[in-house]
Amino acid sequence: LAKCISDPLYDLVLGNIPQVRSPDDPDPGWESASEVEEESPVDGAAVNQGSEVRADAHEISGAGKNNDDSRHANSAEVAATHDTSVPRRREKKNEELGLNVPQVSMIDTTPEALAREQREDDSLRRCFDQVGKITRRPKSRTKFQFFVKNSLLYRSVEYSSGRKTIQLALPKKFRPAVMTLAHDGIMSGHQGIKNTLGLVAEEFFWPGIQSEIKRYVRSCDVCQRTVPKGKVGRAPLGNMPTVETPFQKVAIDIIGPITPMSSAGNKYILTMVDMATRYPDAVALRAVGSQQVAEALVEMFTRYGVPTEILSDRGTNFTSDLMKEVSRLLSMKHMLTTPYHPMCNGLVERFNGTIKQMLRRMCQERPKDWDRYLPALLFAYREVPQSSLKFSPFELLYGRRVRGPLAILKEMWSSEKVGNEAKTSYSYVLELREKLENTCELAHKCLEEAKAKYKGYYDRRSSNRKMKQGDLALILLPTDANKMIMQWKGPFAVTARKNEVDYELDVGGKTKVFHVNMLKKYEERETTRQEQTACHVAAEIKDEALGERIFEDSGEIPTPSWTKQQGWKEVNVNKNLDAKESAEVHALIEDFSEIFSDVPGRTNLLTCDLEVTTTRPVFVKQYPLPLSVQEVVEQEIAEMLALGVIERCSSPYNAPVVIVKKKDGSNRFCIDYRRLNDVIKPDAEPIPRIDVTFAKTGQKRFFSKLDVAKGYWQIPMEESAKEKTAFSSTSGLFQFNFMPFGIKTASATFTKLMRKLLDGIPDAHHYIDDVLIATSSWREHMETLSRIFQRLREANITIKPRKCEIGFSEISFLGHDIGMGKISPDPKIIERIQDVPRPRTKRQVRSFLGLTGFYREFVEDYARLTAPLVELTKKGARNEVEWGPEQEKAFKELKSRLGQPPILLAPNPEKEFVLRTDASDVSVGAVLLQEQAGMLHPVAYASRKLNGAEEKFATVEKECLALVWAVARFKLFLYGRTFKVQTDHQPLEFLNRAKHTNSRVMRWSMALQDQSFHVEYIKGRDNVGADFMSRV
Repeated sequence: LAKCISDPLYDLVLGNIPQVRSPDDPDPGWESASEVEEESPVDGAAVNQGSEVRADAHEISGAGKNNDDSRHANSAEVAATHDTSVPRRREKKNEELGLNVPQVSMIDTTPEALAREQREDDSLRRCFDQVGKITRRPKSRTKFQFFVKNSLLYRSVEYSSGRKTIQLALPKKFRPAVMTLAHDGIMSGHQGIKNTLGLVAEEFFWPGIQSEIKRYVRSCDVCQRTVPKGKVGRAPLGNMPTVETPFQKVAIDIIGPITPMSSAGNKYILTMVDMATRYPDAVALRAVGSQQVAEALVEMFTRYGVPTEILSDRGTNFTSDLMKEVSRLLSMKHMLTTPYHPMCNGLVERFNGTIKQMLRRMCQERPKDWDRYLPALLFAYREVPQSSLKFSPFELLYGRRVRGPLAILKEMWSSEKVGNEAKTSYSYVLELREKLENTCELAHKCLEEAKAKYKGYYDRRSSNRKMKQGDLALILLPTDANKMIMQWKGPFAVTARKNEVDYELDVGGKTKVFHVNMLKKYEERETTRQEQTACHVAAEIKDEALGERIFEDSGEIPTPSWTKQQGWKEVNVNKNLDAKESAEVHALIEDFSEIFSDVPGRTNLLTCDLEVTTTRPVFVKQYPLPLSVQEVVEQEIAEMLALGVIERCSSPYNAPVVIVKKKDGSNRFCIDYRRLNDVIKPDAEPIPRIDVTFAKTGQKRFFSKLDVAKGYWQIPMEESAKEKTAFSSTSGLFQFNFMPFGIKTASATFTKLMRKLLDGIPDAHHYIDDVLIATSSWREHMETLSRIFQRLREANITIKPRKCEIGFSEISFLGHDIGMGKISPDPKIIERIQDVPRPRTKRQVRSFLGLTGFYREFVEDYARLTAPLVELTKKGARNEVEWGPEQEKAFKELKSRLGQPPILLAPNPEKEFVLRTDASDVSVGAVLLQEQAGMLHPVAYASRKLNGAEEKFATVEKECLALVWAVARFKLFLYGRTFKVQTDHQPLEFLNRAKHTNSRVMRWSMALQDQSFHVEYIKGRDNVGADFMSRV
């Protein structure tokens, strides 16, 4: 079937097809398209027939293209054909095309097979061990329990809202199918991490479900290609070098085509701006071929001289062979901007916008004369002082202000004439030179200030995005159909890093340079991935009784994620803030969004240096490793090498790799730095005291907490110190690029970093990688947060979003809940203490005493309570402890006391402190109190045992010892203040005013002379706290 056109413009529209009927000889069996559509649907034979017809027509048409004989040159009318393919169109209309649905495997798995896979899956082993146990999470107020039903393992979850759900525990081999269906499925819609996780968690559970789904969603190819450009962070603003000589470096560009064309036939403008003085020039052109552009540039150079460097975009008129030859002949260095990044040539781009706006406003009445206005507008632009230089281009180029219309008007109105002082040529040149030097010096100073100001504004929403060779990246490029619409294309491999912001990529076999703002790192999807763990040092404990060395498993240290999985939106902001305060916080966090990341930064404040006491390298031979664990070691090393944490080296140092058995039976990769630590010079940097922090912040009203993301990994190693961190394996020798765990000066180095970072901010407190902000007013709080965020950005330090808490009246910090003028233990740690089983070895007793001793200020008479347990840890005691009724009583009573600890009053330096002391035959005790609401409330408890000599003191001596020791113990609160001492022993009242015959009491009295206090007698029944803490 064909449509015919009389007298077509060309002899070929779709093809000159041989054997086509002429217009005067139609096909008698032909039917119109409307008649065909009214018929019943075509059957299979008709469809096949139509397909054959189309195939034949295509072959004939193709042959006709190369067959001159097929043309009907002598015909009066030439028929051009168009195949309408009516039967085929009818077929397409009725055909249902299938949608693209991802294939999901293992759907036909039986419950028996799933139950067998559950039991054989190592990752679910701990879940089976917890069957029947109810676990609670205090922070989210949820509880869950594992149970087995019909041989299948389930998890029951009850949320704080009261909603319950039953989750099926999923083995590893089934997890990819579930994630594919939940994210890629046709009824899933490629939703984000939160929605995908919520969808999966309604039905399934497995250990590490959150991190695994995050990796899956982030590595989705479709999601990465369709992410909006605005969600990809921009790099910090670069620093353009200051050009001191006028017209040493110029930037050029072309404006146009301009509509309407001028009366002289000009459609384009060639613009040039001097990078030193901002002096512009522009020439109207009829065309912008290479020859016209080159001639116009040479014309400009005749006025100002030939520049050393010239900057342009990648337009073909600038990159032609002719322009290359012009640059070579004139000895100019021609620099090109990166593709689709006009900011690189921002000076001339900004000038182009200004001059176009000026032309648009001046040419309203005579638009075709725009090229005649161009010289006058250039004069106007050159006469105005630049915002960054504070001087006009005329002043910087000529050393004087030019005489313009306003100057002439002023002369006419004021009748002032500029005096023509007679000067010699020599004096004029000297004066002009001095004026130019002073003007340029001031202009450069203003330019540097403007740069810093603009960079500060721009960098508020920027982030340091870095890629390395071998990474895959998507490039933001125009679509093939519309050059004004951009889309992500790729991925392409990064072949080299040219500078801080430019990367070279392999694009279709050719290397091209792109700015990092046009790139987005492409995450490849991995089918399986094991949880990563960083190497760290196992603590060595030498048992005095057995003389044996034990490697203690100190808990898992996760490897930092080098793929950002958390952002500023995951920061925990107090939901009880009012609307205005909440808006302020979210705006501030968004302004500094780049610092909120679980990916460690690379600080520029300091590096980790290791000074040793000997010049002899510390080389420790590698311990023999069983063949069964060598695969674990090599896998860990390969992952750290790929992440850039370590690198290969040829160091004379070596620390052995050891494998530590974890409680669940798996292995952990560690490095033994003990011998290296023996020769490292200690760093005396003081570690902040927790009690000092609580004393300063207890009475504040607003609290925020920040946690540095994998703090040690943000400090790069000094080049000279890298070799000292070397360790070896069967695959070679390696050294660390970042500060490793286990170096004895690591904590001091990190404390030094935080102290330098927060210096001069009075309301900011830190302990290692935890930062506490405590203020009395909301305005102070916001200002302090802004200052800290700005310093974190400048130092290139990131903080973990999920561990940040902003704007709370009460907060958990370093194992304590503080706020509202009170201090109490963290309920989660107290819950851990309650779950501790009875210790069986000396090491377990030490661990329990260390854990409970952290809260000894909350426990009355802690020294007396723990005495039976301390006896088990003394030198000479058996490694397998002898547990008797006395130890059992102390163990249970200590856990009972910590289960219901008193809430201490936060110390208020504005109020008077009251100190109560007492002494018994075996110990001394003290309680520090302050008044609130007419009653005395405890601030802290303290006690200690008496040694053998002190137990023989007289009663008055023990009472004085209790006072002297308590004043020293609470010196942080009492020194320099007047306080009250309350005691039930009357002779103690005469301590500061009576003349004693006892020399020991006299020495104690003299030691207390620099303290300002007065003694008040109270009855024993009123001195309950201190008396109890000193009694057996």
